[in-house]
Amino acid sequence: MIKIENLTKDYGNIKALLGVSLDIEKAETFAIVGPNGAGKTTLLNTIVGLVHPSGGKITVDNIEVSKNPKEIKKRIGYLPQRISFHENLSVLEVIEFYASLRGVNNNNLENALSAVGILEQRNKKVGALSGGMLQRLALAQAIISDPPILILDEPTISLDPEGRIAFKKLIREEKSKGKTILLSSHILSYIEELADRIAILVRGKVVALDTLGGLRTRLKMGSILEVVIENLSSQALSLVEDLGAKNATINGNRLRFFITPEDKSKVIKTLVENGFNVMDLWTEDSSLEEIFIKYTEGDSDTYTNSIK
Repeated sequence: MIKIENLTKDYGNIKALLGVSLDIEKAETFAIVGPNGAGKTTLLNTIVGLVHPSGGKITVDNIEVSKNPKEIKKRIGYLPQRISFHENLSVLEVIEFYASLRGVNNNNLENALSAVGILEQRNKKVGALSGGMLQRLALAQAIISDPPILILDEPTISLDPEGRIAFKKLIREEKSKGKTILLSSHILSYIEELADRIAILVRGKVVALDTLGGLRTRLKMGSILEVVIENLSSQALSLVEDLGAKNATINGNRLRFFITPEDKSKVIKTLVENGFNVMDLWTEDSSLEEIFIKYTEGDSDTYTNSIK
């Protein structure tokens, strides 16, 4: 659906993008995360044709962006990181304006406002809206034409908890329609819930690209495992420690420890083979935030060769 090949962008002496290559598949929710200044917004703006790259190529549906930007824009609903509306216009007037730009039938307007939860505010002036309501309006303009591709830069900025819940619902509904969704956000818990694959961008380079589970495996990041054992004893603690478990503790009939993914099943099997009655267990996997820190604190060149 979206193919990015060796993309570079220079602003004078500043290297914003350094050979970024990505393949984003149809009906995929793909996330780009990275620290401030990593090049995320530059990358998204380049895909939609708002920024001209210094080198490389982007194709959308086999159409090269640089050669046919107008056709590309018809296929994309874009939410920029910063967007402003005329304060004297009503919500409905704003959405009517964007609909006219995109040749959208007015019958779709209320559907877009309803999808983001601001239909009841349609007659309010923009100047009277809260920051969260303005962000919902910005989301509405992105989906107004029902485009096959959504590109959303920091879509949850200013949203309250209710708005963020509505946003997650919206993304899942749009994905269920077969849409390709590319988003960037600093709220990593939402990326963790929504994204099929994640690219981590550091200093203009993609330093990691995989599913969340793949990123955990790549870094050999373990999980906290808590096992409920009917006949728990200190022997069980010794057994799991011998198998590489860290920080093992006993609390009543619960054995809690840190273990790598590849050793998880081995530990449970060993406990059962040694006569321990495992009644229940819970796993707490490493979060995207922990993974993000691992990649952004290290030297990005270390990871580049392992990108899938």
